[in-house]
Amino acid sequence: MNRDRGYAVRKLFVLVTLASLLPLAACFKPAQAILQPTISISIPAVSATLASGQSLIITAQVYDQSGQGVTWSVSPLNFGALSNPTFDAKSETASVTYTAPANLTISTNVTITATSITNPNVVSSITVHCSAISVQLVLQNTTLALPPQTVSPNGFVYLQAVIANDQSGLGVTWSLSPSTGLGSLFVSGPLNIYADYQAPPSVSVPTTVLVTATSVADSAVAASLQITVLPSGGGSNVAVLNVNGGPVPGQVFPNGAFTSLTICNPGSITCQTVGGILVDTGSYGLRILQSQIPQLKLGSITDPLGNALENCVSSLNGLVLWGPVERADVYIAGEAAASLPIQVIPIAPGIVPNGCSNAGVSNPNTPQLLGANGILGIGPEPTDCTLAGINYCDGSHQSTLQNVYYSCPSVGCGATASPVVVPALLQVSNPVPYFTYLYSSPISTPDGNGVVMQIPSVSDPQTSAVGTLTFGIGTESNNSLGTATVLTLDPNDHFTTTINGQTLTGSFIDSGSNALLFPDSLPACATNKQFYCPISPVMLSATNVGATQGQSTVDFTVEDADSLLSDFPQDSVFPTLAGPCSQGGAACGFVWGLPFFYGRTIYVAIDGQTVQGAPPGPWWAY
Repeated sequence: MNRDRGYAVRKLFVLVTLASLLPLAACFKPAQAILQPTISISIPAVSATLASGQSLIITAQVYDQSGQGVTWSVSPLNFGALSNPTFDAKSETASVTYTAPANLTISTNVTITATSITNPNVVSSITVHCSAISVQLVLQNTTLALPPQTVSPNGFVYLQAVIANDQSGLGVTWSLSPSTGLGSLFVSGPLNIYADYQAPPSVSVPTTVLVTATSVADSAVAASLQITVLPSGGGSNVAVLNVNGGPVPGQVFPNGAFTSLTICNPGSITCQTVGGILVDTGSYGLRILQSQIPQLKLGSITDPLGNALENCVSSLNGLVLWGPVERADVYIAGEAAASLPIQVIPIAPGIVPNGCSNAGVSNPNTPQLLGANGILGIGPEPTDCTLAGINYCDGSHQSTLQNVYYSCPSVGCGATASPVVVPALLQVSNPVPYFTYLYSSPISTPDGNGVVMQIPSVSDPQTSAVGTLTFGIGTESNNSLGTATVLTLDPNDHFTTTINGQTLTGSFIDSGSNALLFPDSLPACATNKQFYCPISPVMLSATNVGATQGQSTVDFTVEDADSLLSDFPQDSVFPTLAGPCSQGGAACGFVWGLPFFYGRTIYVAIDGQTVQGAPPGPWWAY
């Protein structure tokens, strides 16, 4: 497999540029430990309500030079159970799973406490509400979970509250926040279980409201849905893109486009909605931090011996995403991919085989290290092992396997473990080709042939920007290809960019890279060395040429990144950010990162899918 078109190289740019902009403590743990008290424990606040038998993974940051970890306890004593305690001294992370009693009869607040083994006087606690009652929001008259939605002015979203174990028969109350000026709720049905939200007649900018159903019998039990009203173009196949610095308070990911999605246990409405998901046209499949889905127990994928299937995504600078492949129902906007193989990045990463990590650094398994809560890979391939119709991990095309999939016993893989053959149906998969339509009057063509990304035009750095991620190309009225220029791809999923006398054959469009990356003689920055810092703004022009079809000239400007980032982290949108592109010291192609997306409509057609009136995928267009 030519890994230079995949995550191994593309994410080199994302993670290198990101790592240099994160707080130094995120990269240099020994220095951080010196500044910390000898022992401290911190458990991030979690807003969680558990019904009978439900579980929650609780995570603590433990700073202890002796590396002894913590013990866990629950109060009231024996009210539920604690299991699967872990401690990873390298990442200074401890976790435990709390499971509520199987037959709850009364609502109870439960306190889970982590106590230092080295010094029992150092403790940290978190409170979880346990209730016999549960409330979930679904699409009206279905059992389909609802992720965040978009609508156009005057549009409707039809909601239903599913209530369990409400012995009082009091049902729910509904609320809208903000409560005035941003639409209306029409409540009906027994126990008030139905609510129709109607958007206001007009909005000038994307505007978000929160609809909440709250149990009357237990006001601590509630379920909410985020709805964004767009000035136009909203709908069931449209999700919001936020270029807003990412999900970590006080830490900004520059030029990162994030969305929200909902992940569910397979075949269940036990779900969690996760924001801060980096949208990446340069990779394939959903990769989620386990810490962001603490209430889920996804479907493990194992071999006949019970060994877990583990996935490796490595980069040339030694960073690696490592974790098991598990099945989940994934919902985005009004689209659903059932029982999709995804990668879960564990709280305690364990041993990463040398073939995956090349003895590199450990997993970026926290939002602080990753700069995101997960990565949604929606590039032009169906799985993370597919290239131009050939699958390089199923054993059908080469005898030497890629270092992508491993079969690991319950104690974990060893450093010398070897990769294994994995069929395509078990590989981490781009969710888009698996989409089905959620609503009761399905469209004639599923929205699974590609995606459309739109972010407004930006001329100067600014705090944030809001765009859209639309599923399908030519399948609905809001995703027509129109007159866009289609760039067909070579066998490595590349097109050619010519600039300043260079012919760069390994070029691609990558929303997961936060800059335009290309080889040039422009001076590197003194502080942010991975970017260019010309003395004055430089206006450049490049021409993109498809493998068999398409040609387009692109004008762009490069500015002094040190000066641009002087307002960092107040700003997160940088349209003139650029830097050198290299692979192991050698020049590479042109990486059209997120600055290229500002003011353009970008289309990604997926390999093996059909777009009416267009060449066979894969291709990019704009």
